[in-house]
Amino acid sequence: MKVRDRIYGEFEVGPAVIRELVESRPFQRLRGVNQYGGVDLVFPGRYQVTRFEHSLGVWRVLEKVGASPEIQVAGLLHDLGHTAFSHMVDMAMASSGEDYHEKNMHLIEGLDEVSEILKRHGIAPPEADGCPEIKKSLPDVGADRIDYGVRDFVGATGLEPGLGREVLENILLIGRDIVFTDAGVARRYALAGLEAMWLCIYEPSVACVYQALTEIIRIGWEGGWIGEKDLFGDDASLFARISAHGSELPEKHYRLFTTPFEVEEAGEDDCDFKHVKLKVRYFDPPVLSGGVPRPLSDLDPGFVEKLEPMKLKFEERKKGACFKVRFART
Repeated sequence: MKVRDRIYGEFEVGPAVIRELVESRPFQRLRGVNQYGGVDLVFPGRYQVTRFEHSLGVWRVLEKVGASPEIQVAGLLHDLGHTAFSHMVDMAMASSGEDYHEKNMHLIEGLDEVSEILKRHGIAPPEADGCPEIKKSLPDVGADRIDYGVRDFVGATGLEPGLGREVLENILLIGRDIVFTDAGVARRYALAGLEAMWLCIYEPSVACVYQALTEIIRIGWEGGWIGEKDLFGDDASLFARISAHGSELPEKHYRLFTTPFEVEEAGEDDCDFKHVKLKVRYFDPPVLSGGVPRPLSDLDPGFVEKLEPMKLKFEERKKGACFKVRFART
């Protein structure tokens, strides 16, 4: 199986178990699940990244550094349980850990197909959250964060299309930790990731879309016209459901998806949307220096000057940000 990926270029998927899992119905469903949650519907020229390509990208990182077959499978499947519109459903269900999808992934149609493939190949993948090769606590990086740091940046900006290939050529697996071998590449990666987090999570227009969609899903769930089957389908099917009930929704919420708009900051008493993000993501990758992995921030004071203000900016958003929306005349 040959893959042409926007981040890593062309590569071959060799292991039979990986090919079969990619071709399975539950994994193919991820082609219809956007990485960000509805923003792609509002900004069609940007944010066109799916959970499918991200998951395959995580596998590519793990395969490149020589992780074990079990870890590679765990990385490939780490996002299999995502609902339509990704974390918007977690937020609608008031899941502070953003894990509603993980706790309910048994609702995905055809999930037994994945189990049968794993059984046939004698592979029992561990939980991704327990694998440092895949996921590490902030601000460190595993394959998951390495991939979305680059992929989200390219998806949001269209810039640095070759950065992913440079990253692949400058990372190693030391023990169970992924480490950069070049501080310059690590710096470009980390700064791209920081910019991506702002553009994909906190940027005011994006934040309003997230909040609107979260509230729309909650309204549909409480009203009984969105059910579990809708949540564990794909974005297009769930949005069709939402559109069919558009007249029942708050006007500004649904109008964000149909009419150009501008956003300005507002006070809490005079705002249309208040966006709160409980999980903060930022990057300070380890770099091999003198044979020892050290945080990039220990090696690059200039990076620290950029990192610290962004961390404070992200942490401040835990308190929430209020916005007023102004629609273009149509």
